[in-house]
Amino acid sequence: MEKFLLIVRADIEKLRTIPEAQRYAGWPDMVEWVKSITDSGNHIAGAPLDVHGRYVTQDTVLSDGPFIESKEGVLGFDILQAENIEQAVAIAQTCPMVTRGLAKREVRPILSLAKRE
Repeated sequence: MEKFLLIVRADIEKLRTIPEAQRYAGWPDMVEWVKSITDSGNHIAGAPLDVHGRYVTQDTVLSDGPFIESKEGVLGFDILQAENIEQAVAIAQTCPMVTRGLAKREVRPILSLAKRE
C-alpha cells in the first residue's frame, strides 16, 4: 500500500457567496464519507483547515491568510493508503465536496524519505 495526500482546494470567493448554513450543510455527508473510507482501511488522518493563517517566505511573514495571490485556497487534507494512485483518485472522486462541485481534490503520492536515500 502507498500513502497519498488528498488536498481539498476550493474557490474561496465562491464559497464566501454561499450562506454559512448552506456551506456547512454537507458536513454530515463528509463525516459519513470519512467514516466509510476509515472502515475500508484507506483513511489514515485528515482535517479541515481554518482559512486564517500565515504565509511564510525567507524574509517575510504575512498575516492576511494563506490565499495571498490566489483565489483558490486549501481547505483541508486527508492522508490515505491505497494500492496505487488510480485507487486514491477513485476515492477522491467520491468526496461529497467534489460530487457537489464545491471543491476539488488534488491527489499527491507521499514519498518515503527512506526510499530516496
